[in-house]
Amino acid sequence: MSNCPFCNLEPTPKSAGPDPRDSKRSTGLFRRAGRSIQWLFPATLLVLMPKCPLCVAAYVALFTGIGITVSTARWIQILMPVFCLIALAYLAVRLWRTRRIKGDEK
Repeated sequence: MSNCPFCNLEPTPKSAGPDPRDSKRSTGLFRRAGRSIQWLFPATLLVLMPKCPLCVAAYVALFTGIGITVSTARWIQILMPVFCLIALAYLAVRLWRTRRIKGDEK
């Protein structure tokens, strides 16, 4: 009998002991922290995004050491909120689907 989860096609009985794959899952605290950070990162970027292209260029130069043009900073200023909103929408849909599936199981 192989220990490989891809080669072992026979279902293991529940009384065989704990599943070794379950030990690789993160604990509840780390899982909750990861979920919070997923929501916190795009929301924080959205709130802290500068309102003018010159400030965007200054922040990029300050944090990376790379100078960018004002037109490039304007594109970053336009695209950053779009990407943050897409990420937040994805997280919201994923949360909604997870809660809906858990509600169907009850």
